[in-house]
Amino acid sequence: MLGFYIYQFLPIMLLEAVVIWRFKWGSLRMACLDSLLVNFASFTGLLLGLGPYITGSGIWGLTLFGTYSIMVEGAFLTLLERHTPKKVWIAVIVANLASCIMLGIETLFTVPNKG
Repeated sequence: MLGFYIYQFLPIMLLEAVVIWRFKWGSLRMACLDSLLVNFASFTGLLLGLGPYITGSGIWGLTLFGTYSIMVEGAFLTLLERHTPKKVWIAVIVANLASCIMLGIETLFTVPNKG
């Protein structure tokens, strides 16, 4: 399951960039840069620490992934002080909810490997 999340880095980053851009984040370029930064921080922490706990498939792993991403990305963007904390946390929650929905739908339609 961890490999699945790593493979999805670029689609998640782009989806979250569009979502935060729609929250009047600034230019699309700034939203993409902020999304790249926070998702890189989130995935690095995931690879170094939380990865073994999220290897379980299904809703439990996706819930842990979403919660972890919201905490890391919200804290990171709040520390950048580019927007108010209220705006940051609402944008991060909505963006990560959209990402988790995308991953959940993709998980439903993925054929398991019988290797």
